[in-house]
Amino acid sequence: MVDILAGDNKERPCYIEFELRADEDRNASIEAGMPVYKDVEYAKLTPAGSQGTLVSEKVVTEQLLNEWRNGNRRGDRPIPYYLQAYDAWKQGLEVPVNGSSVKHWPGVTPAQLRTCQEAGIQTVEDLALSNADAIRRLGMGGLALVKKAKIYLENAETNKAAEEISALQIKIETMEELIHTQSEQIAALQNDSEARPSQAKRGRPRKEAA
Repeated sequence: MVDILAGDNKERPCYIEFELRADEDRNASIEAGMPVYKDVEYAKLTPAGSQGTLVSEKVVTEQLLNEWRNGNRRGDRPIPYYLQAYDAWKQGLEVPVNGSSVKHWPGVTPAQLRTCQEAGIQTVEDLALSNADAIRRLGMGGLALVKKAKIYLENAETNKAAEEISALQIKIETMEELIHTQSEQIAALQNDSEARPSQAKRGRPRKEAA
């Protein structure tokens, strides 16, 4: 079995699954004179496009969780996604996909979806980053499928930027309108303040001579 450290994939983290197993507690078994078992949490890490042939299994310990949270001395960076996936699993929820799931990829055909799944690719992001081996596993049309994924992500990024610009423009226009309204209100208050003394002066009665 190939050991894949938590930070080996510099661009995209591996797919991750969790499992609770009954492992024998050797010390307790020796002391009891009979097999004694304990529940142990395992994390299974699978690189995208490996078709499940390269799997690293790690016991989930506080040290491993801290490495995912803060990185480690080997230079492996933190991987918040693994922590999110672990928390979801602990709560009995489905482990979230890290990216855009190929299952929900607009425009993907059933055949293309099946091809990605058989090749061990779960997200559009991982498909777009497929290397030569992964493209070979995708078979005929694999290169075109990878290109399609790249175009989709580029368009999605462009649309996201356009939406952010539009939202910013709306915010600016709203602020300008608010400033304009406040300026009109201030001007009205100033005019009202200037008008009041002259009105009071014109309305003052004359004193009659004694």
